[in-house]
Amino acid sequence: MDINSLLSPQESAAQSRQSTPASSTTKSSASASSAPSVKTSPHKGSRRGRSGQSKFSSGPSPVARQALESRLPDRASGTPNNHNGPPGNGNTAFNEVQQPRHQSTSINTLADVAALQGQQSQNQKDQLSTFSPLYPTPKPASNLQNPPRAPESRELIKRNYSQTSLPPEAQQQASQLFSHIQENPHSYESHVQFVRLLHTGFVNHVYPPHNPDAHGDPRSYDLLKDLRGAREDMDRLFAMGEDLWVEWIQDETLIAHSVDERIAVIELCQRSVEEEYGSTKLWAMFGDWMLYLYNAAMGQSDQNQWSEEDRLVGREVFSWESVVDVWQRGADATRWRISDSHRVWNKFLDLSVQDLNHARSSDRVPQVKALFDSRLQTPHATWDETSQLFSTFVTRYYSGNYEELMVDTNARAADAKYKYASRQDFELKVQRAEDSNDRNLEWAVYSEYIEWELSRHPEKRVYSPQLINALYQRALLRFPTDVAMWEDYVTFLIQPSMAPTHHQIAPILPTLERATRHCPWSGTLWSQYILVAEREGLSFDEIVKLKHKATSTGLLDAGGLEEVIKVHTMWCSYLRRRAFLPDAIDEDLDVAEVGIRSAIERVQELGENKYGKSYQGDPYFRLERIYTRYLSESGSWDSAREYYKSLIPRRGNSYEFWLDYYNWEIMSWRTFVEAAMTPEAARRTPGPSYATAVLKQAIKRPDLDWPEKVMTKYFAHCEDYEDAEELQEAFVETQKAMKAVVRRRQKEALEQAAVQQEAAATAAQAEADSTAAASKRKREEEASDVSRLPNKKARPEEPAIVENEEPAEAKRDRENSTVIVKHLPVNVTESQIRQFFRECGTINDIMFLPSEQDFTTAIVEFDSKEDAATALTRDQKRIDGQTVDVEIGSGSTLYVTNFPPTADEAHIRNLFGEFGEIVDVRFPSLKYNTHRRFCYVQFKSASEAIAATKLDGKVVGDNLRLQVKISDPSRKQDRHGPVYEGREVHVSNIDFAASESDLKEAFSKYGTVELVRLPTKVNGDRRGFGFVVFSSPEEATASLAMHKQEFRGRPLQVKVSTPTAVKRSALVVSHKDKSPSVEPNGISPRPDTEGDDRGSRTLGLMNIPDTVNDSRIRAIAERFGTLVKIVLRPDHEGAIVEFADINAAGKASLKLEGHEIVPGRRIRVGTARDVTRQKIEQKVGTTKAKSIPTPSVLQMSGPIKRPTQPGARGGGRRGGLGFKRSGATAPDRSHDQEMAVDSGSGDAEKKPQKSNDDFRAMIQGSGK
Repeated sequence: MDINSLLSPQESAAQSRQSTPASSTTKSSASASSAPSVKTSPHKGSRRGRSGQSKFSSGPSPVARQALESRLPDRASGTPNNHNGPPGNGNTAFNEVQQPRHQSTSINTLADVAALQGQQSQNQKDQLSTFSPLYPTPKPASNLQNPPRAPESRELIKRNYSQTSLPPEAQQQASQLFSHIQENPHSYESHVQFVRLLHTGFVNHVYPPHNPDAHGDPRSYDLLKDLRGAREDMDRLFAMGEDLWVEWIQDETLIAHSVDERIAVIELCQRSVEEEYGSTKLWAMFGDWMLYLYNAAMGQSDQNQWSEEDRLVGREVFSWESVVDVWQRGADATRWRISDSHRVWNKFLDLSVQDLNHARSSDRVPQVKALFDSRLQTPHATWDETSQLFSTFVTRYYSGNYEELMVDTNARAADAKYKYASRQDFELKVQRAEDSNDRNLEWAVYSEYIEWELSRHPEKRVYSPQLINALYQRALLRFPTDVAMWEDYVTFLIQPSMAPTHHQIAPILPTLERATRHCPWSGTLWSQYILVAEREGLSFDEIVKLKHKATSTGLLDAGGLEEVIKVHTMWCSYLRRRAFLPDAIDEDLDVAEVGIRSAIERVQELGENKYGKSYQGDPYFRLERIYTRYLSESGSWDSAREYYKSLIPRRGNSYEFWLDYYNWEIMSWRTFVEAAMTPEAARRTPGPSYATAVLKQAIKRPDLDWPEKVMTKYFAHCEDYEDAEELQEAFVETQKAMKAVVRRRQKEALEQAAVQQEAAATAAQAEADSTAAASKRKREEEASDVSRLPNKKARPEEPAIVENEEPAEAKRDRENSTVIVKHLPVNVTESQIRQFFRECGTINDIMFLPSEQDFTTAIVEFDSKEDAATALTRDQKRIDGQTVDVEIGSGSTLYVTNFPPTADEAHIRNLFGEFGEIVDVRFPSLKYNTHRRFCYVQFKSASEAIAATKLDGKVVGDNLRLQVKISDPSRKQDRHGPVYEGREVHVSNIDFAASESDLKEAFSKYGTVELVRLPTKVNGDRRGFGFVVFSSPEEATASLAMHKQEFRGRPLQVKVSTPTAVKRSALVVSHKDKSPSVEPNGISPRPDTEGDDRGSRTLGLMNIPDTVNDSRIRAIAERFGTLVKIVLRPDHEGAIVEFADINAAGKASLKLEGHEIVPGRRIRVGTARDVTRQKIEQKVGTTKAKSIPTPSVLQMSGPIKRPTQPGARGGGRRGGLGFKRSGATAPDRSHDQEMAVDSGSGDAEKKPQKSNDDFRAMIQGSGK
């Protein structure tokens, strides 16, 4: 049996393909040749070769061509300029590829391409490891006339802009941008910022902002060479975009003072309208420039700037016909832009009418009438104005048939008016969106508009493919780097229904050339480019150059390895199809094999460079499938089988690989079965034993990622193809394999549960240690607070207890242990993601971002950066049939500090929102330090975070200078300050009347005293202790000699300060009047009831995250009345607030109940004791804590306590020697119990309580 005849029934080619004769480089021979320059594609019969002309003209304008031939003969006769290619389809680079040349199918051609790629191998390795796009959506990276080249190794050039005309800040920024571009030439944002910075300097030089009447010489700008060089460097790699083209052309028109320079501006205009096709703004600039040149050459303007010689040359070069030609081409290119095409069309009609008035002829009048007819039958916004102009024209030239012509024209224009009226609402929406400067809104309106257009039925009157094409062009001018929009546009053009007319609407190849220039990282666009080039009949050499252009610059890598694989897949698919064409020769087979194997090796090399040696290759086996298909079609069945076997060590854990291997074995088996001539011969053919062996081997793998899938296929296969014995064995093997899978998963679940329990135990122990440390802290000054009488007897010295700075807490390195998972199915669950990464390590947290179209993105935080690195091996794997991208999330988080104390998450998001999508804003827990004021801002990409660092140093709030840095835990600094440096001493038993200057004077003899602090109480009294800060630790140690020394009649207690455990933060807002002095017997001169109502004036705010500081509490509470004190209790997720009067506390109690302090967290109001009884729940594996109220805490606002009556029992604590119950000092201690939240007798709970209704009535009564 001839297997080759089964696989390739076509007959082999008898001879090699004939080379296409080389065409002449002259324009005449190129346009006169009627024979196609390339082979026709065999896929759908014969196709005509590409025509030499189309409305997308790519050569220089007739004006520039005349100038080059007459004024610059050396250029016309020498090597053609990049911008002087033959007229074609609106794409010079494409026309260069299209030029006929000798066709070569030699394997040397492919070897040359491989050699070129080999020279760039190291550069691309660096790009894969370091390239990070600095934009939300990737930016264009191709040039119209100068195809991008691979980066060459060169010495970095240094440029200092400190002595230039730029402002000082701009000088520093220019130097930084120049250095960054030298190191990262593919940084699009840096190129744009650098060009615009230099352009701003140019504008300020020509039009000084401080002197509006002055005008500088454009040619004397000191950075003119830098500006031009920056634009040329960017132009070599990236598409400039409409706005940058406008700035470039405007600058060059100011500089141009000679004929050569003015011709160069013409060439620049021609390139701009080809790169940004359909731009009315650029076409209008082009036409205005041509008209200016014509008028100046004719002596009608700029007499002083044009020499007599220039005018003589200009009259020959800048003719009236060339002016009209530019406007006519612009009118054709923008005809279907119904919103603003009148900017070009009206001018063209005006010039045509002027031309008619100056040179009347019998054939000119019908030509102008035909222009009006065409314009009036095209939908546009100024149809009524055009109709009025036409009426004037008919009145002058067709007055005898006025009514007949107007009626006929209006009847034929009814369809155009109907189509515009159907779209008028959308046009208004687009205009409003553009005026709002809201890019998101504008994108949404364009998307809705396009969706509406595509949903119209082709047979309906409102449908217009020309308008759809123009709408896509308008949208892409506004969003030139939107890959999805480009892909939708290309899909619209290549759909079968557009096949007969797409060359009239928009040729596909020039469109794809523009798409890949603007989005060179899109493998989908490049692969479509290669496929369309094959269908259009381009030669092998031309398609080789397309593929090389896609993969040689490294810009494709910005889209990820998946985009690279797409291009290589289409390239290898093309090589395989070409190798088995009817006229293919043996050399074509060799070319295909070398090319496919080279692509497989190249992808593997790139994957290992990016993900390490653990990279297993494309999860879809696209290139491997093509290679095995090639081997099969060429008759090398055994080679294909051996190739599959060679992949098992690297791909054996993937169920998709085994199913693909199985399907190939079934296909090869069926090939032989179907070759049998009779049914009887087919029955004698052995069963697919190779396919059975493949599945049997697969289910025995312990590391298979989806064993159930393979088991199901194995059993079904045996039912369909094998006998009873083999089926029985399949049943047994499947049962064994299933039990093994269950045991393995149970073991994994137990291990994971153990890890979670251990983490929970660690967190609980840390909380217990924190609570124990807080409860042991008692200050010796509290005893003196009871009586406020001097205590001359010093307490015995207690040994200093060195406590930990913070309780043990698991360190989290979010910045380096986080991965970003993209292209997830919208309905994916957290459990699916955990299952997907089950073998990579412990997952701490999963955060889902808002869904984008059909996909969603998740941020997955692992326990360590090693786990995150392991998670990269899951890149290009599938969840629910969807391939996902897994990337390291490092570099996308900012460390932000020194912002206003009242700033919340909304404030931070509003501050940084302009730089990109913010994934998360994290404030630190205040449990261990209530004075921490910083946060972490995580963006969706590192490029957005880098862009946001420009806010570093910005003045915000009350003259605060914001600090914004890229978060890097490895650079975390140790704590510093007087306490941590050993320069601070703690001094207690200080006389209450002593001042800070007194204490400084006493300690100055031991060294330089930098600071003395004496804390005060709420009422302003000293607390009897303080802190003294010296300039060095040695001086602080020497000051310990003051220990037990008498100071103002009291022995001091002096010790070196040490970092303490949990500190409660008491923010004193205002001081209450001091209580009256106490008699020696403890009786006040008058009853003091002020202290008794402190419990009623004090509220406990609960369910407040431990990231909220006292400034934010003050901001929401102070509006209800004067505050006395705020005690922040982050360890209990609450705060205690004391108001100056009861009414204010009552209003706050009613208003703050249910107030949402952060998204999803609503405040509950109660008493101070309620705060301390509130327990928090620690989530396993995450730092997030949720407040869990105890049953005894009311869910509604807490009771407001009645002020204690003088002499009442049960309201105060037991009196001491010389004091009555509920005496003058007792309420003050009760207040301490409330505010310091020490455990008491609990008698306060027995006091009469007021409800919210009572409080409301009391407030209303006081209001009357």
